[in-house]
Amino acid sequence: MATETQSVTGVFEQAFDNLKKAAEANVEMQQEMFRKWTSGWPGFPQPQSAWLERIQKFQKEWGKTVKEVLTRHREVLDEQYSLAMESLEEAFKVAQSSDPQEWAKRCEKLCRKSLDVMREVSETQAKELQDALSKWAELASKSAS
Repeated sequence: MATETQSVTGVFEQAFDNLKKAAEANVEMQQEMFRKWTSGWPGFPQPQSAWLERIQKFQKEWGKTVKEVLTRHREVLDEQYSLAMESLEEAFKVAQSSDPQEWAKRCEKLCRKSLDVMREVSETQAKELQDALSKWAELASKSAS
């Protein structure tokens, strides 16, 4: 019984998908026909190519900027991961301490290194955010002018 219900549901889904595709194609054809008709009429406003070019240029530059930001983000994550691995190795060294003085030294070193890593990560994240915002503002001001 379940397979019959599934097959009926599948038929209806396929029919609705085909109907949706036909409707979308019809709308696209109507839009294209309207563009063709209006392009030949004098006095009918034509798309401003300069405006379209600025939008396309902005999109290209924005895509390039996003790619650069994501690449830098990946590099920062790689750096953070390697620092975390180093910290983990230091933590294992603390556990291998033979006397209390050595243990205290290693704990202090591990704490200092952990705080330095946290500070570096915070600074890097703030700098990356500032760089991304300045690039976005630069692109926005270029596209507005």
